Amino acid sequence: MKKSTDNKKELCAVCSGELRATTITHEEYRGGHLYLFENVPAQVCTKCGEIWIEETTLQVIDRLIEQGCPTRHVPTPLYDFALAGAK
Repeated sequence: MKKSTDNKKELCAVCSGELRATTITHEEYRGGHLYLFENVPAQVCTKCGEIWIEETTLQVIDRLIEQGCPTRHVPTPLYDFALAGAK
């Protein structure tokens, strides 16, 4: 997924840009439902924007979807592009 150089900087496997640790809002689609997660630890490429999330973090997200209690619910607008008449 990512590789390290001798100076221990994490590099993006897509473009070899530098990865920076941050937190993101992550979305998961499961069974026709959208789940949003705030403050997810991730690494983001400073060059191409690719997002890398550790496997252990993804396991926590899976567990939250199955057993967790949301901190709040937010309305999400849904647009149907085909009905908008866009060409």
